[in-house]
Amino acid sequence: MQGYWRASLSPAYNFFLALVLLVGYEGILRLSSTPTSQRNLVEVWLTRLVGWASPYEWVISVIIALLGVVYVYFIRRESTRLTDWVFGLMILEATAWAAALYKLLPWLTHALFPHPAQLNPFSPALWESVALCMGAGFYEELFFRLLLVEGLLYLSTGFRPRKATAFHYLVIWTLSAALFSAAHFIYEEPTSYAFWYRFLFGLFMSGLYLLRGFGIAAWSHAIYDMAVLWWR
Repeated sequence: MQGYWRASLSPAYNFFLALVLLVGYEGILRLSSTPTSQRNLVEVWLTRLVGWASPYEWVISVIIALLGVVYVYFIRRESTRLTDWVFGLMILEATAWAAALYKLLPWLTHALFPHPAQLNPFSPALWESVALCMGAGFYEELFFRLLLVEGLLYLSTGFRPRKATAFHYLVIWTLSAALFSAAHFIYEEPTSYAFWYRFLFGLFMSGLYLLRGFGIAAWSHAIYDMAVLWWR
């Protein structure tokens, strides 16, 4: 298990595991017999940021994949030998984390709100829902965990992340969760229940990212979303 723990934290395993979600997201939406205008919110932000790519949503995915390859193999100079069993165990672990969150999060929010409001319902078609869950897992973890958490870590330590203290991590953990929750209200009317539900979700995912890395966090997010859509 020690070998698995070390291997599963390597940039290469995390990149390729998360890349499966990105490929699945783009592939299913494009191969679906019912084209959809639904795209992940973070992807929409990135597409607007790169204005020339607006007519071609897939360009953002290609750019991200290429940047991932550059980071893993040219910046980090990753040389880890990839094996199937590590990927399999990472997906099983992500499923376990998602199941724990699926049980824990409603209990916590119901404890805070004995008579909770309902989150906005959304019931897409089967394959569209799979794609959107995969997109949420990849893009939201990319932005709110990989970029935001790491960015806050570098900024708060003066670009010396190895100097980070427990206080730094506590502030970043809390702030990233709050920003994740607040971002959902850009196109949605805010409610206390929805904010705290997503804030607790953000705390869990930020903690999981810091503990286990981007790949497992992204898959846990995607699997959790699928469970909520299909077994609510």
